[in-house]
Amino acid sequence: MSAGTFSNLISESHNSKRPTRCRGTCTVMIFLLTCQLWGNITVTNGYGMDPTHREALMWRCEEWSVENTSWSGNPFDVIASVTFVHSSTGEQRTTHMFYAGDNQWKFRFTGTRTGAWRFSTSSDDTELHGHTGTVTVKPRANPQVKGFLTHVGNKYAIMEEDIDHLQGYVYQVFMNQQDYEQQYRHSSRILGDASRTHLISEYWKNTQENGFDIYFFAVFYSWFRMGALSIDDFHSGADPDLDQPDLVLFDTLERAIKHAHERGGRTHIWAWGDNDRKQTPNHLADGFRGKNHRRLIRYMAARLGPLPGWSMNFGFDTIEMPNAEIDAAWWAKEMSRAMGWPHILTSRGWHNEHFGAGSYAGFGGNPYDLETTDKGPANYDEIRQHMETHTDKPSIYEERHTYNRWQCWPGKVSEPDRLNEAGCRRLIWWEAMAGGMGGFFGHFSARFNRYGPFHPEGACGYHPESLMRAFRTHRDFWRNGRLRLDMSPDNTRVCDAEGYCLVDIDKTHFVFFFEGTDSVTVDLSGMPASQPVIAVDTKPDYKEIDKGKLMAGVHTIHLGRTSDWVLTIGDFVAP
Repeated sequence: MSAGTFSNLISESHNSKRPTRCRGTCTVMIFLLTCQLWGNITVTNGYGMDPTHREALMWRCEEWSVENTSWSGNPFDVIASVTFVHSSTGEQRTTHMFYAGDNQWKFRFTGTRTGAWRFSTSSDDTELHGHTGTVTVKPRANPQVKGFLTHVGNKYAIMEEDIDHLQGYVYQVFMNQQDYEQQYRHSSRILGDASRTHLISEYWKNTQENGFDIYFFAVFYSWFRMGALSIDDFHSGADPDLDQPDLVLFDTLERAIKHAHERGGRTHIWAWGDNDRKQTPNHLADGFRGKNHRRLIRYMAARLGPLPGWSMNFGFDTIEMPNAEIDAAWWAKEMSRAMGWPHILTSRGWHNEHFGAGSYAGFGGNPYDLETTDKGPANYDEIRQHMETHTDKPSIYEERHTYNRWQCWPGKVSEPDRLNEAGCRRLIWWEAMAGGMGGFFGHFSARFNRYGPFHPEGACGYHPESLMRAFRTHRDFWRNGRLRLDMSPDNTRVCDAEGYCLVDIDKTHFVFFFEGTDSVTVDLSGMPASQPVIAVDTKPDYKEIDKGKLMAGVHTIHLGRTSDWVLTIGDFVAP
């Protein structure tokens, strides 16, 4: 491809500073980290002199920009696809261009294999059609940065070196105030205004302090106008803002996704909200499957699809929505078909082939497909039953496990202590020990006190330091690749205590979790060779205690003090 045939292409690294756009005028200010001019082509990735070729790193999203001045009508309805083909394997990734303002269309790519990829564009718009180029993907520079989330059976799995190298992933989400701020328009809502992007780092810091690697964002009608919560925030169903996605909203959400991903974390997104509050797309003038929603789905898929580091749930209390399961499954199908890269999509309460995971509602008594017992899960056995009922995909409890939630509930609740400190600490371990159930912890905001009070010194919601410390220990324990994809529960190996066991197929790797004990007896029958033993007290800061080595057989291990303990037996060097 010569510069003459591709003179309107601008090549960018997505790790460059993002453009700042003004809605309406669509003015674009592009801050260039490194710039090489080659004819009319601007190269900003700084990797080479040839504008038709670049080098990239695994799991880093790359971006190109094409100028197009000949379009007419709604620029968000201009369709252009881009197909990337891996030279060695023939693997294909097809994505779409998206309008970025100021006559610029962009497309993105994240490599899933090292080596050369070639791409070509296709469109009825002549200025967007027929562009070709290559990108060579090199190994990731930072092993902390992971790839796309997928699954193996009912376990979450994260891509490590490339698409073929998967590692078990413990999926636990944290929320502080990023859900119910939607009802109060408070200045702490990051997606409420473009000036609040500085709060992203604070939110991530708080997520880490609380012991989690995944934070939560809810969007709702902000897809169309940043800060909008429902259809009632628009003049009418014919409001022109509903004809186009909000570019600044996408800039902000992408910044949050990127911030977590670069630090080894992830972002969990609720696309929509509650039907009765008019926060779902069936309230659009042309309906759930109308032009406005379809246009938004295409745009979401084009902009977010190539970005690693996020998963998305359709919404909450969807039982209120007409055709809830069918329409939410259609949404997931359309998103997955258009994205080009794998992302786990769910809709709370529904089991459908188009959802990448099963998302459980948590109050019981509703006609959902997936629901815990009332205000559950009640115990480890219920979690394990849910895991074993659906073995083809992972699951998540997407009703928040809020500290002391039931003690503060306005009505009478059986077992109100279920989510006290010990209950929260054990619940997160039960979810892992049942085989990798996903969970959702955190609290509502101080302005949502019908079920509170939720404030740092209150009795509900905010984690006390001791629980934050225990959650950090849980996170640090599982970070080291200890949830192996071939592990399954085998609690018969726990001999004389309240405890649980995970073991792999070869019986060379065991994880035991015990409650309230200072010594344990474990059955290691069938273990083929001597293996190292590590003990960790799950309450204080993370610290490994070397307990020597053990052979196959039944062994008693003295732990020194009464606590909740986790043991590993085997060499857990990350694969």
